[in-house]
Amino acid sequence: MPDEIRILLAEDSATVRRYLISIIEETPGMRVVGEARNGDEVIKMVADLQPDVVSMDIKMPEMDGLEATRRIMASNPTPVVVVSGMLEIDVQLSLQALEAGALAVVGKPPDRKNPAYEAKVRELIMTLRAMAGVKVIARRAFPRPTDETQESGKSHEPPPEVVHPEIIAIGASTGGPSALNRLFKGFPADLSVPIVLVQHMPHEFIPGLARWLDNTTPLRFEIARSGLALMPGTVTIAPGTAHLAVLRRGDGLVARLLPDDGMRRYVPSVDVLFDSVAKICGGAAIGVVLTGMGDDGANGLLAMRTKGAYTFVQDEASCTVFGMPRAAIEKQAAQYIESLENLATKITKLI
Repeated sequence: MPDEIRILLAEDSATVRRYLISIIEETPGMRVVGEARNGDEVIKMVADLQPDVVSMDIKMPEMDGLEATRRIMASNPTPVVVVSGMLEIDVQLSLQALEAGALAVVGKPPDRKNPAYEAKVRELIMTLRAMAGVKVIARRAFPRPTDETQESGKSHEPPPEVVHPEIIAIGASTGGPSALNRLFKGFPADLSVPIVLVQHMPHEFIPGLARWLDNTTPLRFEIARSGLALMPGTVTIAPGTAHLAVLRRGDGLVARLLPDDGMRRYVPSVDVLFDSVAKICGGAAIGVVLTGMGDDGANGLLAMRTKGAYTFVQDEASCTVFGMPRAAIEKQAAQYIESLENLATKITKLI
């Protein structure tokens, strides 16, 4: 089959391996070409079998999935999707694997009788299929900015008459956790404005993402709840089960959570967040679209730019997946196109 996706499955439990293989091979155009029981085996099989994508368990004997991911990225870069349990240690190791070069993390599908079974299987299959087509760079090293990159990014100084920004709104999807980690490390701890963030990932991983970023970057992180005051130097992250919007209350801004009405492809939606920022803050805002699949955020970023806000997208060279930034560029929503290495510096200068 010419377009068949070849998957290497790393999982120490024989029972879970059989279960995942049955799910994957029930899908036309997908085939498991190898089974690894630990990190050592998966590294060798990646070299021998050259799979299109690796489904990586995170907790395995002898060598865990985190170390295996690091070594694969260093020696034989291959798309890795972490298929993780929901235990706290699994979540933390999964997020570290994203930093090491894994492209995405999804939860292991539950029992077939579980009401969430169909949704979780669909998420797993869609992620494996999408990541199989991603070109992976050794060690996930992002290129240093060059004069050519800076020119294409339109990195000129902003006009002095533009309103001073009072908030930064960011949207990210596939590859986002690693990109966010790098971006936030470039901000000062005393950042003078709040940040609001939508990251597409399974809702079970959002609290772990907040803790991980809180521990590895200078900023503070909170999960959004309605009425929460948005504070300078603090990143407020949308929960995975509701949309995040902003409201003005007195002299400050607060978070507002909106239930899903079934009209949006993603929950939470970057467009919902950006639309609310455009409405409430007008030109006194910065919008940023980072790496990710699809087009969420493109319309919202355009709404922000139309109101006079600064709008940035991550450039193709530093993206894991260029889908969301590309969609924003095609809608002429992006005022600046910047490498991940440059983004924090450019944004900090504006505020």
